[in-house]
Amino acid sequence: MEKYRKRFNIKHFLIIILVLVIVIAVIISVNQFSFKKEYEPGTALADELPRYRLIDMDNTGITGDADNDGINNQKDIMLGAKKQLGNPAKNIFLEEGETNYYQGGDPPEDLADCTDIIVRAFFEAGFSLKDLVYEDIKENFGQYPIKEIWNRSFCDPNIDYRRIQNLEIFFNRNAKVLDILFNASDEQNLNSWLPGDVVFFDMDRIGYSDNVGIISDNTTRDGIPKVIYNYIDPGYTVEKDILKEKIITGHYRFPK
Repeated sequence: MEKYRKRFNIKHFLIIILVLVIVIAVIISVNQFSFKKEYEPGTALADELPRYRLIDMDNTGITGDADNDGINNQKDIMLGAKKQLGNPAKNIFLEEGETNYYQGGDPPEDLADCTDIIVRAFFEAGFSLKDLVYEDIKENFGQYPIKEIWNRSFCDPNIDYRRIQNLEIFFNRNAKVLDILFNASDEQNLNSWLPGDVVFFDMDRIGYSDNVGIISDNTTRDGIPKVIYNYIDPGYTVEKDILKEKIITGHYRFPK
């Protein structure tokens, strides 16, 4: 009898062990459990993960709302720039036969120069740069290089607001002028580059501004904000990390 009990106990003990092994195997299979100490996501998953640096545009202390839509001006400008990434406009200078001069001012939606990105973003926020620049040039004609560059003694609302030289002066006169030295390792400096800021660049190191863009709320893995702009290279509206790569010639926040 005692011998039978021992056999019975051993038999059932082995059955219990076998059942536990099967249960553990099923759990591991269903949950794809890994015993690795660290989880390293694949490339595709890594691209979908949230950025490390998130900027809350509703808590920047900016309260102006030109179009009364409940969104502050700074965030509105940034959203107006991001909207243009959905259907990127081709750079006008790559379109054969285009004169870059249009009655009424604005080019077709599928075409853009770098300044058009700014104009369209500001319009989404309730600002008409066409009117604002025209009025400022009319009242302060001598402050603008209209005569020196284009040999004109009058304002032209069809083109003046789309020329980068005029926009640079307009922002210098009417926006908050900010630091042009970008230092990603300095937290205070990094935090001074807000989405919605307007930034001018000397892309080709020619000694003057040849591109302008708007800072996005998307950042690199290092927390560096990307810039939305349209330039000959790559030839359409893009969002890229160029703050640390290109020469910055101007940094503005509108309005003052």
